[in-house]
Amino acid sequence: MKKVILLLPIILCEAIYAQVGINTSNPKGTFHIDGANDNPPTGMPAVSQQNNDFVVTSAGNTGIGTVEPTTKLDIRSDSQGAIKIVDGSEGADKVLMSDGNGVGTWKIPASIRATASGVFPSPTASTTSDGGSGRPYSKVYIDLTQGKWAVNAGLTISNNTNANKFWLHAYLSTSQTSTVRNGFDHLGPAGANTAYASVISPNTGVGNDGTLNMLTGSSVIDVTAPSVRIYLLIENKASGMWTFGTGAYENYFYAIPLN
Repeated sequence: MKKVILLLPIILCEAIYAQVGINTSNPKGTFHIDGANDNPPTGMPAVSQQNNDFVVTSAGNTGIGTVEPTTKLDIRSDSQGAIKIVDGSEGADKVLMSDGNGVGTWKIPASIRATASGVFPSPTASTTSDGGSGRPYSKVYIDLTQGKWAVNAGLTISNNTNANKFWLHAYLSTSQTSTVRNGFDHLGPAGANTAYASVISPNTGVGNDGTLNMLTGSSVIDVTAPSVRIYLLIENKASGMWTFGTGAYENYFYAIPLN
């Protein structure tokens, strides 16, 4: 009799260790919770009965809404909105995206982000080189949200006085008075020195054909802040050497989202 008494706890411990069922005497995994206590005492629960179950199998698979999970996390539901992850990055129209280490955060992919258009002033305005040390503000800006963008610019530049051709640059900046990059980075090979550039033709004095030029370019940037306003600055030259008018039909300033 003593031997029977001693062996009984061992047998019970082994049985408990093999499978644990909460609200069910018919566990279907190493650990099984029947949330509504509606599973049958034998056999397989119906799909509707599994809807409130939680199971961990001997393979380490976890099932929510199913007692037969086929992956490490298998979630099944009879209604939409079965998954909710709140970590501060969530927001409308975002999707769960992984980094190189498999860590997921909510982001808006480029495929559903809209192209952003630059803002040109109304009424139109003009900017002229003044010979100073700063970089004149073109009066044109663009608002971008977090993510990578290809920012494209085209400016109609008038060579007012110079009989020789010259090299002219334009810059993206978060300041209207100097080149500053707060909240975004250039991803091109020139890094912080990235600029748009064109050769401005000599002034021939023959109407618009003899004075107007296009300064164009494209730059890929990474906006690291939630949102940022970026201004377009132009390289300064001698006083009155060039003029940019925001009302020219050929001007453009826009950004295309990238993944």
